Amino acid sequence: MARPKVGIFFVVNGDLIIDAVPLEQGERYGETVGFGGHHDYWLALAPVNPAEQMFKSHAYDYFPRGRVVYFKNAGSFRLYADRCIKKADIEKVAATFQLPVYRLARDEHYQCSSCNSEHVDI
Repeated sequence: MARPKVGIFFVVNGDLIIDAVPLEQGERYGETVGFGGHHDYWLALAPVNPAEQMFKSHAYDYFPRGRVVYFKNAGSFRLYADRCIKKADIEKVAATFQLPVYRLARDEHYQCSSCNSEHVDI
């Protein structure tokens, strides 16, 4: 049986970098359950493969990113994603997080360097 996860993700040249936990281990915040922070994860990551090395060579918000959150009252998952993440990568995220059903959502908070005209790389 699948164990859905909540957490954050980045898409680095088609590779997924995630920080997630099973839903029951997520952090409760109001009516939602989530996990992790993009900047904190970027700061703490010690790269062990080429995708992570590429990821760390830029600011944390350089690559497309998103988050999976569970809404307790609605009993549903929401997958927030940068608008430039391809459908195939969204499907890869949903499969990796083992989401039974989810709603895709866009939020201006999740903008990579290509989508954010004010972005400044490190």
